[in-house]
Amino acid sequence: MKPLSEQQGFTIIEILVALSIFVVAVLLVGSMYIFGQRSYAKGSDEAELAQNARVTLDRMSRELRQAADIVTVLPATDTDPLNPPANEIFFQDGHDSNAITYYRYYLSGNDLMRQHKEYYFSSEPTVYVAWNSVDQAGNPPIESIIEDNVVGEYFDNIQFWGSGGEINIDASLSKGQKKLQLETSIFKRN
Repeated sequence: MKPLSEQQGFTIIEILVALSIFVVAVLLVGSMYIFGQRSYAKGSDEAELAQNARVTLDRMSRELRQAADIVTVLPATDTDPLNPPANEIFFQDGHDSNAITYYRYYLSGNDLMRQHKEYYFSSEPTVYVAWNSVDQAGNPPIESIIEDNVVGEYFDNIQFWGSGGEINIDASLSKGQKKLQLETSIFKRN
């Protein structure tokens, strides 16, 4: 065994160099991890916005194509400042010809809502009538909301316009720093 004075160890400079290399390596790995997490979150937000918009617009488009009547008076274009696009749409359901019911799509905060309604007179509560009907005394029908549900999230704005059976929808959505703008056209079948 060698005496203590002859044993060799690491110098302070060698220890500092090794420690510096270790710290740099840890910082690089940490930075790459944080960058990966941020990229994943951005991609996830973008995918969620696109999926949310697609599902919502598909449902709305399907119902609008089959609508028996569009009640909302829509402007022909989205560029007339005196007649701006509607921010909600109200229409008669065309799927069931035995019952007259209506749908209304509108924004409540950042949620796109779908309201299902029926109208009737108190004298015949089981017979649904058109929203603009009047009874023998000239009274309007009673409105009953069948359901009022959230069908889409993250909506900042939605607008409707069109003419001649064409309905245009312009929607903007955002989540975090991601924004999505969509426009689609639907042609009524009924």
